Amino acid sequence: MNKISIYLIIIINFYSLSVLAIDNSKLIKLEDVQYIFDSNIQKWNQNVNFFEKKKSMEKITNLGSNIYSLKSNFKKGYVILTPKFNTTEMQILDLIYNVPNFNFNLLKKIQIHFDQMKPNFCNSITVKNKYFINIELFKC
Repeated sequence: MNKISIYLIIIINFYSLSVLAIDNSKLIKLEDVQYIFDSNIQKWNQNVNFFEKKKSMEKITNLGSNIYSLKSNFKKGYVILTPKFNTTEMQILDLIYNVPNFNFNLLKKIQIHFDQMKPNFCNSITVKNKYFINIELFKC
């Protein structure tokens, strides 16, 4: 194989890896969603304080609210998890994914991942712009 072919293969592999800036390990699992939905405000905030000790995570204090958000950083982008509670239980888990190399194949992959959580959890996915995807998870 000549050098141009080798370089072309390397460039294609590098590009395809960077396009898939979010892999399945960065998408929240059904078990984690179930655990979060079983939390109350106090338990959620305690968990956020615990996870904040990890280098890749940080607590976000929401002004005017006693509920923390959790930001999880990964190599290319981050996700912010914000639960929305009524007085007794969680109603919605809001996920904001920052994905610098967003494309429609990635959106399909994300949609398939969250659709697999049905019938336990339904979703609403909105693309805000070429960097942000908002996902709301709620019990079906």
